[in-house]
Amino acid sequence: MNSFESVKGKVAVVTGATAGIGKAIAEVFAENGMKVILSARREELGEKIAEDIRAKGGDAVFFKADVSKEEDVKKLMQYAEDTYGKLNVVINNAGASTLLHPIHEYEVDEFCRITNIDYVGVFMGMKYAAQTMLETGSEGCSIINISSAEGIYPTASFAPYSGAKRAVLSLTQTAALDYARHDITVNCICPGATDTDIYSTISPEQRELTQSMIPNGRFARPEEMAYTALFLASDLARYITGAIIPVAGGMGVGNYTEVPWAKEYPKK
Repeated sequence: MNSFESVKGKVAVVTGATAGIGKAIAEVFAENGMKVILSARREELGEKIAEDIRAKGGDAVFFKADVSKEEDVKKLMQYAEDTYGKLNVVINNAGASTLLHPIHEYEVDEFCRITNIDYVGVFMGMKYAAQTMLETGSEGCSIINISSAEGIYPTASFAPYSGAKRAVLSLTQTAALDYARHDITVNCICPGATDTDIYSTISPEQRELTQSMIPNGRFARPEEMAYTALFLASDLARYITGAIIPVAGGMGVGNYTEVPWAKEYPKK
């Protein structure tokens, strides 16, 4: 049990699969022999990504769903059951962000929009994933939530997002206890600053400032989150449940300050 062979043939649902981390997870899962159901709101793009995966020899289909709508989430999990007869892995990745404001300047509607996607959406994904896994008797199951480093160490003026991402951590740990004796592990990945479309829209100055705050010195690649998810979905991680895993290049470990060393060594 020292490889990812154990994931072959597993059926996985990945939400928010049309960009960034979700897309990378779907691609890495398919490359390793998993049957992947990509889900998101952008149907045309989702179908194209699934088609590209199939062209490379992977097994992938697309199902349009909005994770903030209960009926969509129920239909998504039912589609997995109807198509493959089982459900082994669910990646609750779909999320939304917002502009920075102090709490008193946020509109209640905006706060609820973020919460409904980033927290309630994850809850519904977990609820109907677990239900489907139990009812189909699926084996070696994993629910993997994608929170954020923001959920561990929040940023000022980012309450809706940081609060929802923090809530996902507790939800993950509670569910891990609920299903520990039912062959379902529940874990949470907390990405740091990751080189996705979000960071392509900010100014060079903002990007440079963000990068200077990362002890590792660079942005994460989406594939680095994907391989963490692959590990958690494999038999290599069957004894890991309730884990909160920051993949953040050292961000949040402590206050990072660049200090000159008495003897300099080249940075790799």
